[in-house]
Amino acid sequence: MKNLQKTKILAMLLSGMISTNANAETIFDAMSEAYKTNPTLHGERAASGAVNEDAALARSGFRPIIAVGGSYTDSHTRRTGTNTTDGYSKGYRGSVTQPIFSGFQTYNSVKAADSSAKAEIQNLYDVEQAVLLDASSAYLDVVRDEAIVKLQENNEHLLKKQLDETMARFSVGEVTRTDVAQSRASYAQAQSDLISAQGNLAISRDDYRRIIGKSPENVHFPENLSDMFPREFDAAMGYAKANNYTLLAAQKALKAAKYNVKSNEGALLPEVNFTASSGKNTVSNHNGINPTTRSNEYTVEMNMPLYAGGATRAKIRKSKYQRWEAQERLRSAERAVVSGVTASWEMMQTSKSNISAIQEQIKASAIALEGTQKEEALGNRTVLDVLNAYQTLLLSQVNEVQARHDYYLSGLQLMQAMGKLTAQKLGLKVKNYDAEGHYQNTKGKWLTLSIDK
Repeated sequence: MKNLQKTKILAMLLSGMISTNANAETIFDAMSEAYKTNPTLHGERAASGAVNEDAALARSGFRPIIAVGGSYTDSHTRRTGTNTTDGYSKGYRGSVTQPIFSGFQTYNSVKAADSSAKAEIQNLYDVEQAVLLDASSAYLDVVRDEAIVKLQENNEHLLKKQLDETMARFSVGEVTRTDVAQSRASYAQAQSDLISAQGNLAISRDDYRRIIGKSPENVHFPENLSDMFPREFDAAMGYAKANNYTLLAAQKALKAAKYNVKSNEGALLPEVNFTASSGKNTVSNHNGINPTTRSNEYTVEMNMPLYAGGATRAKIRKSKYQRWEAQERLRSAERAVVSGVTASWEMMQTSKSNISAIQEQIKASAIALEGTQKEEALGNRTVLDVLNAYQTLLLSQVNEVQARHDYYLSGLQLMQAMGKLTAQKLGLKVKNYDAEGHYQNTKGKWLTLSIDK
C-alpha cells in the first residue's frame, strides 16, 4: 500500500511537466499584437517619416521660389506757408526665382538625403526586430515561469504529503524526530521556492503587458518555432552579412556622409539664379493725376563666394570627420554581425544539447526517486535520502524548462542577427507598414501639409 502511494506521488511529480495547449495564445500572436500596438515601434515610424521629409526638403533646391507682395501708402504732408498735400500710392509685385546652378550642392544634398532616408528605413526594421524579440522574450519568460510555478506547486504539495506521512510514521515509532525535522525543513524550503517562483511570474507577466499591451493567456512553448531556425552556421552567417539591418543602415549612412562632403564642397563654387518679376505701382495726389507704372524684369544673377569667415571650409572639414565616423561605424557593424551570429548560434546549439541531456537526467532521477522510496520503505534508506531525490528530480525539471526557454530565445536572437525577424519575413497576420512606400510618397510632395501614418 505504501509503495502504491509512493508511485502515485511520483506520477504527480512527473505530471507537473505536462500542460494543455487548448485555445492557446501562440508566440506569433504575441508578436503580432506587439507589432500593432507597441509605442516604441510606432515612435520609430514617426522618426522615419521625419527623415523622409529631408528628402523632400533637399529636392526643394531644384524648384522655383514664387512670391507675391503688395503695398498701400496713404500720405498727408503739411508744410508751413504752403498748401497741404495729400496722396496715396499702391502697388503689387510678383516674382519667380529659379535656381540654375548651385555648385552641385542641391544634387548632392538630394543624394545624401535619399541615402539617409534609406538608412533610417533599415533602422526602422532593426527596431521592429528588437520589439518583436522583446515580445518573444516576454512570451517565453511567462511560459518558463508558469512552468516553474507549476513544478514548485506540485513539489510543495508532494513534500506536504511527505511531511504528513513522516509525522504519521513518527507517531507509531517507525522514524525519528530527526526525520520529521528534515521533512519539515524540506517543506518550508518548498514553500519559499514557490513564493519566489510566483514573484518571478508576476514580474514576467507585467513585462508582457508593458511590451505587448495585454495580459498573457494560456501560453506555451512554441514547438514549431524551431522549424524557422537555420540548420547550418555558414548559411546563417552568409545571409546575415547580406541582410543584417544594422549593417545595411551603416552602409547607407556612409553613403550619405560621402554625399554630404560633396555638397559642402559645392559651396566653394559659383551660384547662378534666374529671376523673373512683374509689378504695377500707382501714385495719386488727389488732383486727378494718377500715374501708373508697370514693370517686367528678368535677371540672371551669379555669385562667386570668395571668403565667408572660414565657415564654409569648417563645414567641409566637419563633414569629412563625419564621413570618417561613418566608415568606422560600418566596420563596427560588420564585426558585430559576425559576433552576434556566432554567439547566438553557439547558444542555440548548447541549449539544444542541454535539453536532450537534461531529459535523460529527468528519466534517471525519476527512476532513482522511485528506487529510493522503495528502499526507504524497507529500511535501507533514510527519509533524507528520499527528500534529496525529490530535489534532484525537481532541479532537473526546472533546468529542462530553462534550457528550452534559452533554446528558443537564442534561435530568435540568431534570426534577428540574420535580419529575418520582421513581421513580413515571419509571415505575421498583420498589415505590414510600407516604409519604402512612405519614403517614395514623401520625397515627391510639393504642397500638402498632411503626414502619413
